[in-house]
Amino acid sequence: MKFFLSILLALYFCIACGRTLESDLVYSIEGDLALILTVPHDGEHAIAGVPQRTQGTLGRDLGTRALAERVAAHLEARLGRKPYVVVATFNRKYLDANRPEQDAMQSDAALPAFRAYHLRITTFVAEVKRRFPAGGLLIDLHGQSQVADTLFRGTRDGATVSALLRRVGPDALYSEHSLLGLMAAKGYRVFPPVGNASQQEDPRYYGGYTVSTYGSHQASGLDAIQLEFGKNQRDSTRLADDLADVLVRYLSRYGPQLK
Repeated sequence: MKFFLSILLALYFCIACGRTLESDLVYSIEGDLALILTVPHDGEHAIAGVPQRTQGTLGRDLGTRALAERVAAHLEARLGRKPYVVVATFNRKYLDANRPEQDAMQSDAALPAFRAYHLRITTFVAEVKRRFPAGGLLIDLHGQSQVADTLFRGTRDGATVSALLRRVGPDALYSEHSLLGLMAAKGYRVFPPVGNASQQEDPRYYGGYTVSTYGSHQASGLDAIQLEFGKNQRDSTRLADDLADVLVRYLSRYGPQLK
């Protein structure tokens, strides 16, 4: 209990003064846009007292932390406002923050790190909902190497953006004005294909614990989209600028908080 109270108090004072908060567990930035970028799988630190996992995916989604930070910098330069950012700085070998507690770890000693990461997201989601009643967006950034030239969308086949679909309709998810549609217009290969009104996503990447926990199908959630960038796409020096531009255009069209 004392551990969680200390984390919560530190987070409160950090948010109150608008600074970043960094530890061996979590790095975060308080924003002033109705946008949260989360990065669960690009940490490098060991967790003290926690052995490496022997089951599940152990590799890092290399480049996703840098992508989030560069996108945040691009957005601030263009808009004078920045998104919220939450990064797990612990290595996935010790803890997978994009899984439910019972699947995320093999040692109870990893539980404080798991909860610290999700406490940060929970706090920022609540803050966005309070500051932007019209709605907000959470983007969970991932990387995959199985289809190195393809960006996959994950929304649990539309469930995690249910508020968005109710507010503006399916075009926000599958048309040329959607996130994937705008990325495809910049030359990125995407899945599902633009115009696929069925919303059926690849079952490998259709949305993990983060979007299912914080998506707008939950009463306390926001619209949440998992983006899985292929390795070749993450190697591109254009990606951060392209994604930032797409987010500006997307939020300008579908995010009433920018209008």
